[in-house]
Amino acid sequence: MSHFLLQPFDKFLKLSEYTSKSIKKCCAGNRVVDLLFHFPVSVQNRMSDINNFSDKDKLTIVVKIVDHRAPRHKTSPYKVIGQTSAGDLITILYFNYNIGFIRKSLPYDGVFTVSGCAQKTTDGIQIVHPDIIAPPSALKYHVGVEPIYPLVAKLSNHTLRYAINSLLRIMPSIPDWIPPDYGLPSFTESIKIMHTPKTTEDILISNPARRRIALDELLTNQIRLRQIRKALTEQRVMPFRQTNEIIGHLQLPFDLTADQLSCLDDIRKDLAAEIPMNRLLQGDVGAGKTIVAFMSILIALENNAQAALLAPTEILSVQHFNSLKQMSEDLGIRMDIMLSSNRKIRSKQIDKLQSGETQLLVGTHAVLENEVEFKNLGLIVIDEQHRFGVLQRLALIKKSKYPNVLAMSATPIPRTLLLGHYGDLDVSTIKIKPQGRKPVETIVLGASKINDLITRLKEIDSQIYWICPVIEESENLMDINTRHKYLNKNFTAREVFVLHGKMKPREKENIMERFKNREFKVLVSTTVIEVGVDVPSVNVIVIEHAERFGLAQLHQLRGRVGRGDEASYCVLLYHYPISEIGKRRLQLMKSSTDGFLISEEDLKLRGAGDILGKEQSGFNSLKFSDFSSNRELIQTAEKISRTVKFDSERIKFLCTIFSRLDDNIVA
Repeated sequence: MSHFLLQPFDKFLKLSEYTSKSIKKCCAGNRVVDLLFHFPVSVQNRMSDINNFSDKDKLTIVVKIVDHRAPRHKTSPYKVIGQTSAGDLITILYFNYNIGFIRKSLPYDGVFTVSGCAQKTTDGIQIVHPDIIAPPSALKYHVGVEPIYPLVAKLSNHTLRYAINSLLRIMPSIPDWIPPDYGLPSFTESIKIMHTPKTTEDILISNPARRRIALDELLTNQIRLRQIRKALTEQRVMPFRQTNEIIGHLQLPFDLTADQLSCLDDIRKDLAAEIPMNRLLQGDVGAGKTIVAFMSILIALENNAQAALLAPTEILSVQHFNSLKQMSEDLGIRMDIMLSSNRKIRSKQIDKLQSGETQLLVGTHAVLENEVEFKNLGLIVIDEQHRFGVLQRLALIKKSKYPNVLAMSATPIPRTLLLGHYGDLDVSTIKIKPQGRKPVETIVLGASKINDLITRLKEIDSQIYWICPVIEESENLMDINTRHKYLNKNFTAREVFVLHGKMKPREKENIMERFKNREFKVLVSTTVIEVGVDVPSVNVIVIEHAERFGLAQLHQLRGRVGRGDEASYCVLLYHYPISEIGKRRLQLMKSSTDGFLISEEDLKLRGAGDILGKEQSGFNSLKFSDFSSNRELIQTAEKISRTVKFDSERIKFLCTIFSRLDDNIVA
């Protein structure tokens, strides 16, 4: 198998140190494959016919310099007059110029190939700032369609194109791994095609060459997920069986739904097996996942094992800790909470974990740190799984003798995403909500009606969430501080407080505690309250600039209300201008409370990356594909991963070129 692609590209290219560094920065790597995977984003047509060019083309012609005309005013352009072999005059314009440099570059009577954006005027043809100044012999190399690449610093398209073409000329043919009956070009051929586009359409996913590279990336992702699953299922663990020693004393003020019982049964069977549980528990907002997870934790504790519950934010971690402590008040469970903000007591907490004194640990990413060790970790529960990646899950698994994992997600995940990102997980779903939960009424309201809204809100007894998209002042979006000042004028100062992610953890915790205790009425917040925050006394949420949020996020925010016995309302406050997609989102939110339907629609409208948020997703990034427009490719990749036999050398090669080796599970 050729490893040409994995070599440093400057081994094959004569480049200056500066150019080499610029290309490495541009391509985010120093390997040949990093440079060859830097695909063009558009095309440029360079025309040599002065009678037949458009504004989108770059006119590329040979001219003889016949005059230089310096401007009388600094704001006017410097002009260089060139003449073609047919006698046509071409005016070259420079707006930011160094006269000495221009005169040296384009001296009188010199003959050059120049290329740039041109237009026909009453004074003839003008070219602004030509980007090619070369001898006449260069004309044949600069006429026709050329790819345009994303660039950094002072790196030119010409230099990058030279480097890529030089590598393509010496790239050996690589034995292919996808059967020819899929009707796609080979890997080697696809790379070459992607760097020789003829039209803009040639760089899109509809191009068979681009689809081939995208398929390879998705295939690699599927292979890695299969490897992870295989590695986990080959482990043997001590079975955990429900003894009722602890659960038998659990007093619940409600009956579990049929879906909750079914999911709990799935988990019981997993825990009773000799291979580790690796299950995703997904359910709509308010479906009752936490109690199912808690009962799963109790099974582990009944078998003298420890459990850990990982949550993405300190607010949610504290909430989980308090609610679990309340539920287990009569069960004698020794619990602790580990946060980044309580580092002063970390060593004592670790001692208790290592001795087994702490049975259940709740925490944030702090739990993932290397120094955190358990005596007998038997169950790992990860809340809001989509905010953590496969690798973070593995980091916790490595801390456990019995790596049973229960991941939870309140963002209902479409099947395409499950297949693409969670191919290593079994899935249980809660669709039926507990009895007594009233549906939240959704109201769509224009921002011009805000004063009427405030008047109505002042009359009601309920507490209120008021969500703004940004913290700082923004030209186009309503920020927290501006809205806080406005609301303070309408409510009393004691009734309105602010919460956002930049606050110190203790400050956020204090504000949430005061809000829960009904010490004030309105909490103006960012989406920091999006996930899991549970304050039953809040029956109204106002979401400002609702047209800018994705459906899944709007649904998550709406789920923050409707947790008590009172009627609840979600006000989607939109601002003009509003796009057609924005209108469709608001209409769907008003007409549906089905999180699974909303998630599917969000996937269609926004794509997987936007549903989950780039900074929150935790998913391994995909460079050439996404999970919304490539559903068919995901299914094809999954089929190939099942039906085609890949040897370990091939798998390692694929995973290396697509950067899927960072979890150290190698075939």
